[in-house]
Amino acid sequence: MKTLLCCLLLLPNLALASTAVEKQLAEGDLIFIHSQTEQAAAIAESTGSQWTHVGVLVKKSDEWHVAEAVGPLQVNSLKSFIARSKDRKYRVMRFKYFSQKMVPQLYVQLYKYNQPYDVFFEWSDDRIYCSELTYKVFKAVTGHPIGKLQRTGDLKLDGPYTKRLIEERLTAIGKELNLEEPILTPVAQTVDPNMTLIVESL
Repeated sequence: MKTLLCCLLLLPNLALASTAVEKQLAEGDLIFIHSQTEQAAAIAESTGSQWTHVGVLVKKSDEWHVAEAVGPLQVNSLKSFIARSKDRKYRVMRFKYFSQKMVPQLYVQLYKYNQPYDVFFEWSDDRIYCSELTYKVFKAVTGHPIGKLQRTGDLKLDGPYTKRLIEERLTAIGKELNLEEPILTPVAQTVDPNMTLIVESL
């Protein structure tokens, strides 16, 4: 926890330009973006959604930042987080079962899952990916998960970006894709009925 708090203190003084937008935010809100990496292209292709990455809004010294699983856990300015999104698109949503009195426990759980990034998208605690982090953290804090788990085999896996990612990360090292592996996608969290839209880019 101390490491995470130190990161927050050392980050640059950056914030959203719109004060009106900032006032709608709360710690523990989830923010979704459309990343522009090759991995994000595969995620968008396999899920049919533009929302390919998710982080948790946290605040320190009156500035907004995002805690995200990018291996290991990083806390980056909200401004830089949004800048990584295609056309700077973002969506902020709030979980019904999370309250501000749970913020201290949120920090504890974020630090607990400060693990290397999981390039294989496996459901374990040894490595972690973005939506797996938010799922496990909020389940631990509130007792309720965000989003519905799927099987890897439920995703669209025959697109060119997805096939290339599987080839580079699995086939090339002699590892087979486990179609029964539980997986949690960012879009599955955006459609959770216990999530409320707070603000999104136009």
